[in-house]
Amino acid sequence: MKTDNISIVLLHEHPDYVEACATLLNSQWKRSSSARIQTLNKSCEDLPDSLVLLEEANGEKEVIGHCRLTRIMEDENGCFIESVIIAAEKRNKGYGKYLMFKAEEYAKQLNFSTIYLSTHDQQGFYEHLGYLYSEPVSSVKFSRGNHQVMNSLFSFMKNARSESKSKADMRNKNMVEMKENYPIPKVPPPSPPPLLQNKITCTAICDNTGKYWMKKTL
Repeated sequence: MKTDNISIVLLHEHPDYVEACATLLNSQWKRSSSARIQTLNKSCEDLPDSLVLLEEANGEKEVIGHCRLTRIMEDENGCFIESVIIAAEKRNKGYGKYLMFKAEEYAKQLNFSTIYLSTHDQQGFYEHLGYLYSEPVSSVKFSRGNHQVMNSLFSFMKNARSESKSKADMRNKNMVEMKENYPIPKVPPPSPPPLLQNKITCTAICDNTGKYWMKKTL
């Protein structure tokens, strides 16, 4: 892959590429063009925003790749990358890896420390880029400029995590007290379980929609 004729731009700074991005995305994931364009037009500096991969030939720049960064509800220091796509004729040539590298660079510039994603069938590609399997997260589709909604969401998630942790701590405390009051007779340790194959491990973190959730520390 040559890099002297390719570049990355932010969609909120170059809205003239919105229609080309919509066409590229719809070539992989069918959706109403008007709905797709409406979503892309929400790109802004404060996220969500799209990174557009351009290739220049004969003085013309063509959209050959796209990905989108959004915030997430569960981690104020994390962001979510979605709608990652490379034009069909450009795949398996290093463009996807290049686009992901640039997206991670941009996420770090925005002071994010973790990047999350989900995939149905490209987990091997993301493993190669250093992504590990993780818990599901919730992508925020609107800008942080809507402070009231954002604050409500983050407050809700913070309270939910705190409540969940309190319940877990209480369960652990009760278990300790029960063990102290009612000692469990010692029994021989069970035989070690057979080694799990990678496929089984992956299935364990695949949700009911068939998505694999992954993350990477930046």
